Amino acid sequence: MNLYESPVLRAVTGPVIRPGGFSLTELALSRSRLAAGARVLDIGCGAAGSVNYLRQQHDLGAMGLDLSACLLAEGLRTHGNLPLVRGRAEHLPITDGSFDAVLCECVLSLSSRPQTVLEEAWRILLPGGTFILTDVYARKTGASAWSSGSPIKCCLQGAVDLATVKRRISAARFDVELWEDHSLLLKQLAAHLIWTYGSLDTFWSTIAGPDAPLAMTQCGGTDCGRPGYYLLVARKPDNR
Repeated sequence: MNLYESPVLRAVTGPVIRPGGFSLTELALSRSRLAAGARVLDIGCGAAGSVNYLRQQHDLGAMGLDLSACLLAEGLRTHGNLPLVRGRAEHLPITDGSFDAVLCECVLSLSSRPQTVLEEAWRILLPGGTFILTDVYARKTGASAWSSGSPIKCCLQGAVDLATVKRRISAARFDVELWEDHSLLLKQLAAHLIWTYGSLDTFWSTIAGPDAPLAMTQCGGTDCGRPGYYLLVARKPDNR
């Protein structure tokens, strides 16, 4: 079951299905200083809220990619004829060195092959291109953020500790320019879910039935870690 296709979540998040909406996107763009018309790929664009926002508010040549046919169809119904393509983050149907920037917002932890996703982002970026990453992470070193036995596919299952995130980025040959903790945005989203549904257990059970809360909150003792949320801006060096 795909959490991000559920209207239960999106009744709270709106079309931008991640903590903080566009706030971290704006912060990352302010650091990236992309020129008008710069080509940007939004990996895991969902219903294309960010693609439309980048094109309308920042005059960027944004394009979106997502695996969900229903979310892409919704994006086209809502925003008109946007450049959207269906595909996997692990195998981007895009030629090398095609983009000035890549967005990967609350998507990397959904992949079973996150290193491949990073390598694909590197491949399609121009030298000097910007990689913008936001995602959940496990605050405890060596921990996972949630149970792997959940019936719901969500980013918490793939969250890893910060050291692992940075190792992966380094292995993909990116130079990190900015890393910031924004876990407050995750707390705010949880608070909004509780306000809307009464409790997180009710939220999960509304999506996947009465057994979902137990599956979503159980995990292996000391292997569990509180989830956090981060922003990372990295660059593909000009000399590689």
